[in-house]
Amino acid sequence: MDVESNVEKLRTAFAMWDACKGSDLTMWNQYTTEDICMRSLGDGHHGLDFSCLRRGQGQMREYLGDLTDAFEMQHWTLLETIAQGDKVVGIGSTAWVHKATKKRAETRVVVICRFRKGLVCEYEEYFDTAAVAAATR
Repeated sequence: MDVESNVEKLRTAFAMWDACKGSDLTMWNQYTTEDICMRSLGDGHHGLDFSCLRRGQGQMREYLGDLTDAFEMQHWTLLETIAQGDKVVGIGSTAWVHKATKKRAETRVVVICRFRKGLVCEYEEYFDTAAVAAATR
């Protein structure tokens, strides 16, 4: 797979994620390897339990399930991509409402994805953890 193909795959994946508003957790299976490694800046701290390290598609679905059990997606918008070699960086914005508190958190988000044979095998995300954690209180 070439760089442009990886960029297009990431754009398509996030467009689908936004369109389904987090209701289809399995949609990510077609974009990720079975052994995907998922990391988040939250790292499971500050009330962001969902954000701990996950390995494999099963644990990725657990992450997404924990996230969507606690929050309702308002949008996930990929604004820009930067790609080199087997990595694609996505820059976007996302907003979620915490289901228990009804508080909304909107944040810029950066994802760094490494591709292997056209699928994401490593995923790291960076977002305003303080804003998201504040929505839980």
